[in-house]
Amino acid sequence: MIDFTNLGAPHEFWEYFYQISKIPRCSKHEEKLRNFIKEEAEKYGFEKKIDEIGNIVVKIPAANQKLKCILQSHMDMVCEKNEATIHDFSKNSLKLKIIDIDNEKWITAEGTTLGADNGVGVCYLLTIMKKIHQDELKFNSLGLDLLFTVREEYDMAGAQNVNSRFVNGNYLINLDSARQALTIGCAGGIGFHTRIKCESIFINRDQLTLIPINISIFGLVGGHSGGCNRGQAHAIIILSQILWNLNKKYPIFISKIHGGDAANAIPREAYSIIFIEQNHFEQIRMYICKIFSEIKTLFDGIEKNMEISIKKLEGFSSNKVFPKSVQDKLLNLLYIFPNGPIAYHPKIKDLMFTSTNLGKIRTKEDHIKLRWLHRSLSEYYNYDIYEQILSLLELSGLKKENTFRNSYPPWEPNFNSKLLKIAKDCNRKLYKEEIDIKIVHGGLEATLLINKIPKIDAIAFGAYLEAPHSPDERLKIKSVEKAWNFLIYLLQNLK
Repeated sequence: MIDFTNLGAPHEFWEYFYQISKIPRCSKHEEKLRNFIKEEAEKYGFEKKIDEIGNIVVKIPAANQKLKCILQSHMDMVCEKNEATIHDFSKNSLKLKIIDIDNEKWITAEGTTLGADNGVGVCYLLTIMKKIHQDELKFNSLGLDLLFTVREEYDMAGAQNVNSRFVNGNYLINLDSARQALTIGCAGGIGFHTRIKCESIFINRDQLTLIPINISIFGLVGGHSGGCNRGQAHAIIILSQILWNLNKKYPIFISKIHGGDAANAIPREAYSIIFIEQNHFEQIRMYICKIFSEIKTLFDGIEKNMEISIKKLEGFSSNKVFPKSVQDKLLNLLYIFPNGPIAYHPKIKDLMFTSTNLGKIRTKEDHIKLRWLHRSLSEYYNYDIYEQILSLLELSGLKKENTFRNSYPPWEPNFNSKLLKIAKDCNRKLYKEEIDIKIVHGGLEATLLINKIPKIDAIAFGAYLEAPHSPDERLKIKSVEKAWNFLIYLLQNLK
């Protein structure tokens, strides 16, 4: 059991962080956390509202209110786990632990995502509620709308459905930035999925002397798809390269392809069940290992735990496989689909301009489902990469159905923002240093909210996170107090 009393100030933050670690809150299933926030607001005597999609806002007016600030975080988390980890996100508490890396203390979870994205923001807001109720915090003429949104990690539908009657203010502070910098812009995104029609055929494996084998890629770093410029490997892409080469050299029959869990996470694991000729097993195993060894050289120093498993399957009863025409066309598509970084910003070093991520593939009863998320700092280039993939799908000749799931616009940076100037001055006075200004490739709900609430001035920041959207997600403990002190000092200086 972690002693949360020794993790630094504010201690209420850590109490809440532990409490919400026991509350299931995968995207589209935020109701238990929303109820917890509702009960806390009622306990402290604050007005709260819940809109039709499930967002909740807690309203804390000031006695002589002249300005209002919206503080915003999202309730949901990316639910990713290692393949070997036994964990039911709909029931089980996260298993928190403290680790040391280079003499820094971090909090993480055993085998799963931590939910610090955006549990940190949620706990900051809960702590503000509690401290205002206890008269430990006062903001004079500044009123607060504490906004908790749903489905950020799925399709940003919570922020997309907010209206100015539900929340409003002069300033917006989004607490979903994973770096101790001021974020003033982000990429836009487009999510869609494709269903490829695939009526399975049946093979006589005994007559053809075929055996089923499982090819698994695992142990990859993964992470947030908005951070794919770190050179991480992509499990579905690697598996597809192996299958494409096998399909050219040997008679194989694909029964199943499965990989990834979310459109906004880089797939860390993928596997395929295929049938091969029994007397080819050792030859095929060696051929796969040779290809995999060549692929690994590209990720030397990045993917330290990337592995492959090639196993005969005992007791596998299904004789269903893809039709040969579907198999060939699908493998060709997977082999040539663009993925990862597409272009970098022409003026800002190391900032991705456009990227795309094939986050998920599933073999269903009568179709194969693929799910993507494209990102760009330009709305034009976001649609450009989306339309390129649609064109490749059209050229494939496969029977398919494309479904446009959602989109959100880029957040255009405002370097003349009044809120930005105040925040920079506050950091300078508080920490005697200049704070970094960032534009990020990941999507932030601020880009939707500033289009919903007229003339609002926005920034984003937060505590320091590493590896969000992966089971390696970890929160730097000392950064929580630093970001908290900055947030409170900033709010006290919004006059």
